[in-house]
Amino acid sequence: MTTPLALPALHASHAGSWLCGADGRIRGVGKGEAIMAAADTPHLILNAPLVATRLGYPDLSGLDLLELFAFVHPARFCVPTPKGLAHALGLEEPKGDEDVPALLRLAAGRLAETCAGDGWAEREGAWSVLQSLMRMRWPWAQIIAPHIRQPERAERMIFSKLPEWEEAPERPQPAQVVLEQGEVAARLDELTGKGAEERPGQRAYAADAAQAFAPRGRKDAPHMLLAQAGTGIGKTLGYLAPASLWAEKSGGTVWVSTFTKNLQRQLRRESRKAWPAERADGSRPVVVRKDARIISACSISKTRCRAGSAARRRCWRSWSRAGRLTARTATWSAATCRAGSGHYFAAAQSPRSPTSAANASMPAARITANASSSVPPGLRPKPIW
Repeated sequence: MTTPLALPALHASHAGSWLCGADGRIRGVGKGEAIMAAADTPHLILNAPLVATRLGYPDLSGLDLLELFAFVHPARFCVPTPKGLAHALGLEEPKGDEDVPALLRLAAGRLAETCAGDGWAEREGAWSVLQSLMRMRWPWAQIIAPHIRQPERAERMIFSKLPEWEEAPERPQPAQVVLEQGEVAARLDELTGKGAEERPGQRAYAADAAQAFAPRGRKDAPHMLLAQAGTGIGKTLGYLAPASLWAEKSGGTVWVSTFTKNLQRQLRRESRKAWPAERADGSRPVVVRKDARIISACSISKTRCRAGSAARRRCWRSWSRAGRLTARTATWSAATCRAGSGHYFAAAQSPRSPTSAANASMPAARITANASSSVPPGLRPKPIW
């Protein structure tokens, strides 16, 4: 039989407020007394934001049973009501509001017993996460710690156990296409605009660049082109013409890497003509610009969790709420991955040089024009064509 946790409990509804002392005696109270009691001693509550709204006390803090339930049973559904909590834990429903405080104490005892029992399915990684939550002063940490035994061997960092997962299926390889000289010239005329000056050097540049996109003769042997041209000849549109045409026909991706940010901004302006106003499905194309300092939220969280003790203490003091959310998100992610439906927020790192990209996968050809060259594969945004 479950033993209620010997802690005071508070329940507030539209009908009134009820307090249960540590001795188990329940009595109805007014809002003022309920607020004073909650401010003086942490009470067991259910759905803290809702209780705070009903009491008119936004600074309410306490031991929220929903937080403890999410820690003990991550990724398990629970209706955030007294009846919903009772059903989730296999307890008897409260008959009225006056019985809810007793239910909260019993539910806390049931969750504590689950942590101490041998049949706890979500035990793996819980002790390590609890140590982080304890440093972040999670209200439940000191209460639940005696019920969770330390594992005999060190547990792996929970982020390191999350499998890689992508929302969309992997894109197929680009189709093998041949760019005709007439097509390339027509695309160049489209990009330069009607009435633009015809530059023989630019046309020759675009024709040579198009040869780099020809199908490979054998595996791991991409076509290479080193092209140099003077200022004002129109190099940007010269290689964007065959590149955009190849991406449109093959369904592939072209990366363009620039040596300086000024060239990157120039490329961003001039390349707007190279993609349509909308895709075939009606969505707007997305152009991705990356540089070497990009790092994802998952990498930041992982780095913070793996930081040294001194740095970690500073981090938790500054980001206590964010840190608690990160830890709980990690336990939820691990639980959903074990259930076969895990989400993984993937970390992507770009090359050392700043990059502008209309799409993102390995192009069939590598083009080097002055300081511009293609980028090895690493990121996979959707194609713009």
